[in-house]
Formats: sequence, C-alpha cells, structure tokens
Amino acid sequence: MRYRKTLVSDETWTDAQKTDIEASLELSGEIVEDKRAPTGFEIKVKEFKLVGESLGWPIQKDQSTELLADMKHLWLRSRYMTSIMKIRSTVFGAIDEYFRKEGFYEYHSPIFQATQAEGGSTLFSVNYFGKPVFLSQTWQLYAEPAIFALEKIYTIAPAFRAEKSKTSRHLTELWMCEMEMAWANFKDIQDHGEALIKHVVKRVLEHNMEELKILNRDIKI
Repeated sequence: MRYRKTLVSDETWTDAQKTDIEASLELSGEIVEDKRAPTGFEIKVKEFKLVGESLGWPIQKDQSTELLADMKHLWLRSRYMTSIMKIRSTVFGAIDEYFRKEGFYEYHSPIFQATQAEGGSTLFSVNYFGKPVFLSQTWQLYAEPAIFALEKIYTIAPAFRAEKSKTSRHLTELWMCEMEMAWANFKDIQDHGEALIKHVVKRVLEHNMEELKILNRDIKI
C-alpha cells in the first residue's frame, strides 16, 4: 500500500501511523500493478479511515511451532493457513461433486456408537448418561444395512482412533471419506477410488494454483 502525507490531513496521517498488522481499515484509491507486492498489485491511497487498531499483534518474527500452536486462532488469518483451508474446501466439494455425479447418496452414521467397528484397542470411551459408548471409528456398521435401501452411498465424516503415536501418520481425530455400493466387485470399488482421486486433484489444480504456490508445492511431482 502506498501512502503520501501530502494528500491528507495531519489527523489522518497520525491515524495511518498507528496501523499495524491486522488493523481494520477502509481505503479508497487507485489499484496499480506492482510486481514487488505479494498479490502483484498495490493501492495508491487517496482516502484512509482507521476502523480498529491492532495493539500488540503477537505474531512477529518469532513463528515457532509452539507460539503458532498457542495462537492458532490468530494464525488462521495468515496466507499459509488460509491457503490450506481453501484447498481443503475444494477437496471436500470435489468429493461431493464426484459421488453425486455417479448417483451416490450422502449418508451419515452416529458419532456415538455402542460397539467397536475397527478394533477395541483404539476406542475412545464416553460416559453417555451413565452408560459407556464410543466415538465413531468408522461408519461401516451403519452403512452396510443402508446399502440395501439406497444401494450407492458415501460420507465425509469425523473418525476417532485412540492411537498413542507422535508420527505424522497417526491421528486421534480425522475426517474420512467412505463409500459403499451394492452389486459391486473389488474392481468397481478400485475404479471409483482411482476416479475420485483424479477428480479431486483436477479440481484443486483448477481452483487453487495460487494457494499451492504459497505452500511451495511442486505440482510436477
């Protein structure tokens, strides 16, 4: 943003000097191309209004994992985090688009379940009004009866696995896409899995190239 004191009053200039990261502003001016700017454009400001100051913004040079984890509600505003969220939104939308195009119905199971579905060692137990129930590991046990009603079903839902591990491949809470269909063999399931992945990747490349650049992702790999 370019700003010249000669264009405004001393009072407005004083307000402008108070601006910090995440201050709320109302700007009027001319948008001009500038390759030095992160977005490729800047504003030649003619009118300026400070709506809300940002006092002591805590995320500065120190961007350690510990600090950003404690400030996650603020770190969400960064271009890095918004890029991740935009791509995630595209992925979820592409999954819905693919399955609905293929004649599938969205079907959900309860999050609280009375029995295990994957394995007893990874269950999260919950006290449900004096009775033990478990957080869902998968929708599978509820989905199998629904196949005979709707034939082709899918879901995008949270799943919980009580796996004590610090690796990046083990999550205690995750979102999982699952599908079931009647009158299908293994090749049918395999073909849908392959086609779904291709469709999701295609949509991300169509809609999120800028976000992939911000995340330094090499799409040629």
